[in-house]
Amino acid sequence: FQWKTCKKPTGVRNYIKDMIMKIIEVHAEVFAVSPVFVTRVTQKVIEAVSEELTRLIQCVTEHGPYSPIQARLELLALQETVNMYLTPHASSCYKDALDDLPVLKPEHKKLQEELLNKFKSQMKFQLMCFYGDNILRSSSEA
Repeated sequence: FQWKTCKKPTGVRNYIKDMIMKIIEVHAEVFAVSPVFVTRVTQKVIEAVSEELTRLIQCVTEHGPYSPIQARLELLALQETVNMYLTPHASSCYKDALDDLPVLKPEHKKLQEELLNKFKSQMKFQLMCFYGDNILRSSSEA
């Protein structure tokens, strides 16, 4: 993937969705063995993912006009998905990654918000793994 030639975003890319599915898989496997360890293990996985995403964002030397939208969209999608398990360290990593990206123009912020809402709608079932009934209540109120 070339950030410099990134096309206008149409949604969260599959690698983020795949990460979410892998986190759900780990969550389910730990829960099956010992539910008491779910939070601790999930937090460690999310910290490792946030560290790696931050490292990847910080390695980008040149952005195209749409790359900040795509990067922010994906960081926010993942961050909001796993929000229940964020540690201060993981939150700090996401903040650092977002701070390293160029500031969005107002029209780009609107696109990012639309695409984030689209992601939440498409991934509602997977998001329930992290939030249960709360995701259903908040989306029905919208």
